[in-house]
Amino acid sequence: MTTLDPSSPAIANFSNARILKGDGSWPFVAYVIGDDIWLIHVPATCFGGSDDPEDDGSTASGVSTKTPGVLGCSLPMDARGKNFSAAAHKALDGCPIPWLPWKTMVEVTCGAITFQVPLIDDGPAKWTKNAIDLVQAAARKIDPAATSRNFGRNVNVRIIGAAKYAPIA
Repeated sequence: MTTLDPSSPAIANFSNARILKGDGSWPFVAYVIGDDIWLIHVPATCFGGSDDPEDDGSTASGVSTKTPGVLGCSLPMDARGKNFSAAAHKALDGCPIPWLPWKTMVEVTCGAITFQVPLIDDGPAKWTKNAIDLVQAAARKIDPAATSRNFGRNVNVRIIGAAKYAPIA
């Protein structure tokens, strides 16, 4: 199911999009449309903030999720070929999203709400079945009461300029 606006220029190219499946073990696929990578109607959750007991504020990019008002997101990028721990490989290997540079801009759309945030961390893990984690301040753009304990929505994600990192077909 897609919630993209049918008049969107992206939809005109959607039927011709290259599909990224990773190793096929993830519950979503990614679409290369023009210069961007899209995820359509995928689960989003929230991490960080003062009430997240599983988050110490550290991210792979060095941006702290405990800084009030910080905007950012985490994407589960394919870790194959990276020098990571066995746990990281178990969590990320085979994802349809290629490894991307930190601060890559990510556009999130939920209903009539659209905003952009930088990529600041890797994850969520495959076992969560989520495609994107938003830091608390970003999740609150969708739901003003969002916390790591109560936020979950389906969203569309456009990873701006990420097509150049997709594996060659």
